[in-house]
Amino acid sequence: MAVQIIPFAYSSLYIISLVFYLFCPEPIIKVLDTLFYVSPAIVLMLLVESKILKLCKWHRRACAIPIVPQVFVFIDYHIVELTSYERFLSIAIPIALTAILLISAYHVFIK
Repeated sequence: MAVQIIPFAYSSLYIISLVFYLFCPEPIIKVLDTLFYVSPAIVLMLLVESKILKLCKWHRRACAIPIVPQVFVFIDYHIVELTSYERFLSIAIPIALTAILLISAYHVFIK
């Protein structure tokens, strides 16, 4: 039961922390980074565990939510610097992730 619920609980907290990134000063952002950073290796292990336990695709989507913002951070730091217009994605990402999480939770727990 914990394996099913933890990705949803963590993803909810992670999405809330993404919203705080938009409004909080730098010291608070550093604390949020420390508390909520998830290594891509951990996300991969959660996806493998979900597959081994034969959990549904919606559970795997909830497990993968923390990796989505990291793709944009990686592109911004290592490939090409994003413009201010492209950084607008930092507002759209939490909204999209919330929608994905709600749809996944509906399919896992209600349907």
